[in-house]
Amino acid sequence: MNSKNRQRADVNASALEKVRPSGEQRASLRSIIIAVSTAQFLLPFMMSGVSPLLPAIGADLHASAMELGLVGAVYSLSLSIFHLIAGRIGDMKGRRKLFLIGLAIFIIMSVVTPLSPTMTLFLVCRFVQAVGTAMMNTSALAILIASSPPAMRGRVLGISSVGLFAGISCGPAIGGVIGSTLGWPYLFFCVVPLGIVAWLLMAFTVKGDWTSNPDQPFDWKGAVLYSLGICGISLGATWIALNLWGLGLLLVGFVFIALFIKAELRLSYPILDVRFIVHNSTFVANILVLFLVNCYSFGLLFYYSLYLQGIQHLSVLHTGLVLSVQPGVQLLFSPWAGKLADRHGATRIALLGLLLGGVGLFMAARLNAGSALWEVPLAQVWVGAGLAFFAAPNTSAIMGSVDLAHLSQASGLLGTIRTMGMLSSMVIVSVSMNRYLGLESLNPGNTVAFLEAMHMNISLFSLLNILGILLSFWQLHHSRGRQS
Repeated sequence: MNSKNRQRADVNASALEKVRPSGEQRASLRSIIIAVSTAQFLLPFMMSGVSPLLPAIGADLHASAMELGLVGAVYSLSLSIFHLIAGRIGDMKGRRKLFLIGLAIFIIMSVVTPLSPTMTLFLVCRFVQAVGTAMMNTSALAILIASSPPAMRGRVLGISSVGLFAGISCGPAIGGVIGSTLGWPYLFFCVVPLGIVAWLLMAFTVKGDWTSNPDQPFDWKGAVLYSLGICGISLGATWIALNLWGLGLLLVGFVFIALFIKAELRLSYPILDVRFIVHNSTFVANILVLFLVNCYSFGLLFYYSLYLQGIQHLSVLHTGLVLSVQPGVQLLFSPWAGKLADRHGATRIALLGLLLGGVGLFMAARLNAGSALWEVPLAQVWVGAGLAFFAAPNTSAIMGSVDLAHLSQASGLLGTIRTMGMLSSMVIVSVSMNRYLGLESLNPGNTVAFLEAMHMNISLFSLLNILGILLSFWQLHHSRGRQS
């Protein structure tokens, strides 16, 4: 073998080592995938599973309607604040260590929260539980990316996202069954064994830790400004349809976010490296598309729920079964979408997902009082397939566009953007429902007004989907230009 062939063989062998991890690495990666999938299941499960139990929680803790409305808002607020902050802490203290601490907080709060004697204490516990969720969610994604060979990243993300979609689909159904048989506290208790299994896997089968610049100081000023900004935006988004205080809080939140960005540009060791992000067009484009998708996917589920109960006159149980079609399709196609992303490019497969979702939105826009019941799950199949082909490839494109030093920042910002997209969807829905229905609940006398609001919002969601498609096309063209 001549020297050139020998060099070529050495290069090929080196490339194969990067693609094919060793037996020990595969075992560690397998444990990471199981632990991360479990963690990704727990987050949406505890958000969606609590929803059908709110009346029972309110009755036991003597809570007002406003206090019950804060159950979801407090959880989302905590996630929005601590996703990004947890990323920086993970860089300093170790991502595996942060995952273990966060999961331990989640497990402890899952035991303590249902034992709360008052609604105020219940809300405090939910806030702390979400802190643990943010810690383990941010560090889990960063660990998964850091430990996955680049050629397998999409496949690994596709497999791990199965937990996410399983949590979304199982939450309402399991919550309803547990609430009607054992009582609402057992929804919290039932996640404890899963959490313990994930904790033991990460603690005893995953070796080493992942840190980045551990000696750099923590950006307390940025953390405070960011927290105040997110508080204002989250609470303002929740109350914007109720009174002017909501709009005021929203504006104050944006002011603090502007001050946060200004401060981050001046600091040597910021929580969020704004300069790096601004100059990373791939990251910015994919993050924007992620925000747009979360804006319309969350609001669409809200309208499906009201449409099925108010227009099609289904029970809560049957509505839950119909709504499980979409996450069920996502669960089915996500691993396949990850493999396709590795083979054909993450942005290209995410674009396919947006196009499929657009078909579902078109079908949803045609729903009216005379539509057949089967049209709703059919539209859900298209939207679910679209989200499946979008989610893992989009995450792969986002995380693959940053270096190891910015991995935790990207992971934290990704979680924040998802939550902000859902909050924006809440604003769109709240303003529309307030305009068309006022303070009335859906009843036979205002179904026409409800359908007008639904059609207007789905048209807006379709425009957001089209904007996402255009951004993805631009990203594909931009990447080809750089390659040439």
